[in-house]
Amino acid sequence: MNRYLEVLSASLATFAATNIDDAFLLTLFFARRIPARRIVAGQYIGFAAIIIVSLIGALAALAVPHRWIRFLGLVPLAIGIRLLFQAGRTKSERLRVDSLSLASIALLTFSNGADNISIYVPFFVIAQAQLWLILITYGALIAVWCFVGRWLGNHPLVFGLLDRWGDRVVPFVFILLGAYILHSK
Repeated sequence: MNRYLEVLSASLATFAATNIDDAFLLTLFFARRIPARRIVAGQYIGFAAIIIVSLIGALAALAVPHRWIRFLGLVPLAIGIRLLFQAGRTKSERLRVDSLSLASIALLTFSNGADNISIYVPFFVIAQAQLWLILITYGALIAVWCFVGRWLGNHPLVFGLLDRWGDRVVPFVFILLGAYILHSK
């Protein structure tokens, strides 16, 4: 049972770490009053594409000896260190999201998922026996993320805080995740 709690905790952490930027996008979408059904469906479709690519990558990674898999933790570690040095230098781009289609939202979600894939592939490999738990957790968290995005889209003060501090928190989450993967058995 302890392994299930570890994987559940890691699932929550990997989702949150790789989707903080999606919370920002979702907040923008909802703040622009794009229909909620379009946003939620686009998020699920785009995220499904990220999961499919990650699963293909994980299957390919199974050909690699297991003791080497943990070295894939260097990827999120490197991303975290890079983000740490970039924090505060650039402001987030403002998107024109007045009339995005379902396909546009899905493509934005997918194109924003390169960091997701680099994290999910090694995570899926080291926790392959609990992959079902990871996927169920991610599916549920997408709904939570959409709810949070809608809430933030209606609260400018919270949006401002997220925009201001998000760049400072994300690097540490990636660094901790990389350390977790490097330390895994």
